[in-house]
Amino acid sequence: MTIGPRVAAWFMRFPMLSGVMLPLVVGLLIVTLYQSLTQDMDQRDHLGRTELFRAVEISDNDSIARLIRQGAALDRSDNCGWSPLMKAASLGNVAALDQLYQAGAHIEHHDDSHYTALMVAVVSRQTAAAAYLLAQGAQVDQQDTLGWTALIWAAKQNDHPTAQLLLDHGANPLQADHKGQSALHWAAMEGHDDMVLFLSSTL
Repeated sequence: MTIGPRVAAWFMRFPMLSGVMLPLVVGLLIVTLYQSLTQDMDQRDHLGRTELFRAVEISDNDSIARLIRQGAALDRSDNCGWSPLMKAASLGNVAALDQLYQAGAHIEHHDDSHYTALMVAVVSRQTAAAAYLLAQGAQVDQQDTLGWTALIWAAKQNDHPTAQLLLDHGANPLQADHKGQSALHWAAMEGHDDMVLFLSSTL
C-alpha cells in the first residue's frame, strides 16, 4: 500500500510536520488494513460459521493455529449458539480444544439451551475431550435449561467411563433437574440397572 502523490507532495511542502504526521498516517493505514483483514476473517456464512469455526469443523489444526495468530474471534458462535470450542468438544478434537483454550476461548460459553462445551463432549461421548475440559476447570455441575447436568447425560446414556470421570471431578450424583430427577433417577428410568448400582455405590 503506497501513499498517494498528493499526500507525498504535502509532506514535501511541510517537511517539519512530516516527521510527526508520517508515523500517524502509517499507523492508521496499518490499523485499517488489520481491521479489514479480521473483519473478513470473522464473516459468518449462512449457518453462522466463521472461518475459524469451519476450520474446527474439519479438524484443520494448522488453519486453526493460523487464524488464532491472525486474531480471529474465538467465541463467535454459529446459528445454533455453538462456539468453535464447543464444536471441537463435539468432535473430540483435544488438540483444537487446547489451541482455542490457550488462546483465550471461554470454556463456559453456552448456547440458548445453556449447553456448555463439557455437556457437548459428554452428549457426544467424547470422554477425552471432557477430561481435557475438566482439567481446565470446566464447571462439572453446570445445568442446561432443563436442569440436566453432564452427569445426568452420562447416566442417561449408560456411559460408565464418563460418569466415573465426572464423579472424580466432584459431580454431584444427587443434583436434581428442574423436575426433581437426579442422575440416579434418570439411570433407573432408562433401565440402566448397572448404572443405578454404580451411582448408588458412590453415595
